[in-house]
Amino acid sequence: MAGRGKPCTTLARAATRAAPTAPKRLSEALFDGRLLVFEDLPPVRRLAERARAILADVFATDDPCTAEDRLSAPAFRRLALRARKVIGEDETIERHWHDTLSTIGYLPADTWLDRIRLRAVPSRDDIDHQRLQVLPPHRDTWGSGIAAQVNWWLPLYPLSDTRTMLLWPAAFRHPVANDSADWSFDAFRRGGSADYPLLPVARESPPAPALPVSIAPGQLLAFSAAHLHGGVRDGSGTTRFGIDSRTVWDPDRRAGRGAPNVDCAAGTEMWRWYSPPQGASAGERR
Repeated sequence: MAGRGKPCTTLARAATRAAPTAPKRLSEALFDGRLLVFEDLPPVRRLAERARAILADVFATDDPCTAEDRLSAPAFRRLALRARKVIGEDETIERHWHDTLSTIGYLPADTWLDRIRLRAVPSRDDIDHQRLQVLPPHRDTWGSGIAAQVNWWLPLYPLSDTRTMLLWPAAFRHPVANDSADWSFDAFRRGGSADYPLLPVARESPPAPALPVSIAPGQLLAFSAAHLHGGVRDGSGTTRFGIDSRTVWDPDRRAGRGAPNVDCAAGTEMWRWYSPPQGASAGERR
């Protein structure tokens, strides 16, 4: 896996350097547990440049990763949440993301699209906010209940193995005790962010050492939402900023294709998190 920066050796063995191809082939590889890294895609480069420009503007610095060193916890929270909102609503970023999916092979007109999110994870313990926290080990399918969901992850600045996302590929086909049977999105919305967990999580330690995702800025990682993953941070004084999103290719949904379900007890498929493809019927726009 070539590219700017030096990827983690174990990730280089676990991930596949991917190229745009037929979407069914991409889905088959992802649902089989493959980790796919896309490189040198012009719309990804433009998206990252736009996101970094927004961060520089919101934090009033060319180095937003170290802004936490000079800001109080309330000030950092306020600016990070503002940046999340601006990036999530930015039409230019949305256009670059649609161009990215089209380049890879998942045409937006045929794809269920989740929001584009800025992931901001400060290194300081006192900057406590549910949307800025390190996520514990979880599978996204525990919350969404959608086996065909694909996750996308793009770092905006260089990472380290102690300040990144973690994956547990060995757990892809092995059950991990979790609370997906008890978690409810409606209860989360009713309870408020301070009183109810953000997502269902593992109730036991993952079965193997974690794999740090140390890809370089400009590289885009795709992986099945059924992969167990989480985050890690250090005391370096450096914030991790990245972009993530989720998609479901509609032909996969219609054909019943998806990753194996080894331990998910989610009771509802959360299609309401997604914008439906253009061809979806009124009944499918749930």
